[in-house]
Amino acid sequence: MVKESCDVLILSASYGGGHNQVARALTLALQMQAPGIRITTVDYCDLLVPFFNRITQFGYAQSIRHFPVGYALYYQATGKISPDSFWQRHLNRMGYTELTMLVGNLRPRIIISTFPLPAGVLSEMKETGNLNVPIVTVITDMCVHSQWIHPNTDLYIVGSPEVADGLVERGVSRSAIIVSGIPIRPEFNSNFDPIELKKKFNYKPHEKVILIMGGSDGIFKATRFRLSRTLEELPLGVQALIITGSNHDLYEKLQPLESRYANFRVEKFTENMPSLMRIADLLITKAGGITISEALASGLPMIIYKPMMGQEEVNANYLWRHRAAIIAKTEHRVRSATHRMVSDEQFRLFFQKNCIKIGHPGSAEMAARSILNMLTPETRRVRRFNNNKARSLICV
Repeated sequence: MVKESCDVLILSASYGGGHNQVARALTLALQMQAPGIRITTVDYCDLLVPFFNRITQFGYAQSIRHFPVGYALYYQATGKISPDSFWQRHLNRMGYTELTMLVGNLRPRIIISTFPLPAGVLSEMKETGNLNVPIVTVITDMCVHSQWIHPNTDLYIVGSPEVADGLVERGVSRSAIIVSGIPIRPEFNSNFDPIELKKKFNYKPHEKVILIMGGSDGIFKATRFRLSRTLEELPLGVQALIITGSNHDLYEKLQPLESRYANFRVEKFTENMPSLMRIADLLITKAGGITISEALASGLPMIIYKPMMGQEEVNANYLWRHRAAIIAKTEHRVRSATHRMVSDEQFRLFFQKNCIKIGHPGSAEMAARSILNMLTPETRRVRRFNNNKARSLICV
């Protein structure tokens, strides 16, 4: 158990990658605005039982991969559970003792959840008088789901006005919501010269670049996406770059195509995503909350391939409503939409402008400012006054 105190405690989880990415983005933005601030990030599920965490992560990945309908049914069934329901109360006790001990050791001044489970436990701790610091919940998708909503949350950081409206409909005060966009790395708020960047990545200034990515499985799930045909049908002057991330098997499988197709390149995990999204003209991807937020911030039109039922489908529909992406449920649709995007510049620019309109390049910075404002002496006095009936205080 870590015993060194901190100013900010961030509770995340290694499910899908997005929760940890948001935690890292907030950490960078907070450190930029408040040098010297002490931040500790903890994988909440690892806090419970490390072995249990590995098993549940594996089960989550397998359910997404092999039984997406089952996951979607679970997602829908829990979408509107009352905070007072037996099921929610049970969830709010998962890790209660472990989190109480952690908070007692670290004594943070504020706690942030980028994963829904600890958000409920923190709310329960406040309810029972075992916590008296502000708690912040960062919703990492463009949707409202009951697992994120808890009565003692001081601030919600959300990705869009629609999510804010949905929270208000569920009884959350408008003053407790900040629409910053889902926090992404501060580098996405930097100025780039696309021409110079293309030279850096060995692309010619006039070439169009299609970026293809989609998590560990994503578009290439079970190798059903026939990449060769897509590459063969690309117009002249169009390059395709695939990022395989942590899927090393996929990288090894696709690498031989580089020698076969002059318009194709494959790379593993990269830290250059802000630059790559700036030079790209189109992104073909899955609808993860972080990926689409990064693309919107970069003004990068998207083709969303076969969004999974649940939050992916909600994210994709959000993009389609704002005409920032095309949803493609077949490979033929991917190819036809891709051809239209790279051949009809006015059509692509229409989607690009819509991306810019709803994108939030400075999301992490805005979220960090809101969090730091909650650490002022005046705010702490107000919080203590509002919680003066608490039976015991673990954090001060």
